[in-house]
Amino acid sequence: MKKILFLTLLAATLSFAEMEKEMTVYKTPYCGCCGNWIKAMEKEGFKINTIVKDDFHEVKEANGITGKTSSCHTALIDGYVIEGHVDYSAIKRLLTEKPKDIRGLTVPGMVVGSPGMEMGNKKDPYNILAIKKDGSTEIYEKH
Repeated sequence: MKKILFLTLLAATLSFAEMEKEMTVYKTPYCGCCGNWIKAMEKEGFKINTIVKDDFHEVKEANGITGKTSSCHTALIDGYVIEGHVDYSAIKRLLTEKPKDIRGLTVPGMVVGSPGMEMGNKKDPYNILAIKKDGSTEIYEKH
């Protein structure tokens, strides 16, 4: 049983590693934490296409981001939206599982200690929310 579980996990990891991991990130020219998040995602192997704009509200709106789910940058990957300082672990899970009822993930606001928002040893607890296709949200991961 352990061998089957190991082989299943290995296959899932290899298939994720072989996936095209290109991400488009929309950010303003004024936000340094967005650049830090992009660097963190590049370290995880994502190829990042950065689009710098003063206003990209239309991108947020077209992808179901509301005032309650909004943050400072918006990323698009493999048909999903990633809003704000979402951890790699959640993105990897999303892209591996490919849930059909989720539009994307968000960390609303700018939480201290989330990727790109590091401030020494200080880390506030936060949730990564799944944005469902109907606009509702639910906790996807706790950090």
